[in-house]
Amino acid sequence: MRRGTWDDAVALVSDGSFVGFSGAVLRGKPVAAAKALAKAGKRDLDVITFTGSLDVELLLAAGCVRSVTSSYVGMGSHGLAKGFGRACSDGSIEDREMSEWMLVGGLRAATMGVPFIPTRAALGSDLVTDRAYKTVVDPYTGDEFLAVPPIHPDIAFIHAWRADEDGNVQFPWPPDHLADADVLLAKAAKVTVVSVEQIVSREVVAAEPERTRLFGFEVDLLIEAPGGARPGSCPPLYREDEEWLDAHGGDAGPALLAE
Repeated sequence: MRRGTWDDAVALVSDGSFVGFSGAVLRGKPVAAAKALAKAGKRDLDVITFTGSLDVELLLAAGCVRSVTSSYVGMGSHGLAKGFGRACSDGSIEDREMSEWMLVGGLRAATMGVPFIPTRAALGSDLVTDRAYKTVVDPYTGDEFLAVPPIHPDIAFIHAWRADEDGNVQFPWPPDHLADADVLLAKAAKVTVVSVEQIVSREVVAAEPERTRLFGFEVDLLIEAPGGARPGSCPPLYREDEEWLDAHGGDAGPALLAE
């Protein structure tokens, strides 16, 4: 692990890279990372995120995106993600939609080093055909399962609460029911960049070990980025900027790009 800047992070991303972003809807989104990539003029990025919002809209507004893999892209209670809707309608990007458990299954298979994860998720839906996924038969019961292959992003951007100088990363405790997706994304990626609100002492992290979800050997680059998820939320430090989101809503991408 090494400490660095957004310039260091941008240098790790090539045009055409498969890039992952942490967070769920408006929580824990690495908005500062997306801004850095947008300002650097990166192109043809294949974006993956569990549920997208500000990250996807910002990169779309900057013309950085070739495809989006996600189970949902929207602004939650603040409406539709208009940039994503337009891009899908006019065919300027490829929408590689997956169910939540298909996406998590692919990341889990990657972290486990196995060729696929069996799951009942999405069986019988068009998503199976769209993704050209195969099924397997359980040799013990004869039941059919979807075989979800591993997902290995080239690079993942994770925004979290805090870390120590060794890159041990902490999330709020108790974790919410979606926190596992961020950890899986970090571990599945070939390169992992973590931005945090605070870099604290080793003693602070060691005093609450249950909060540590990523360790220094799992982090390639650590960036201190206070406010890095705004106008989204970053528990336990700040909530969504309701005023900003109400004002910009589905046109968040151009608004963020102009800042």
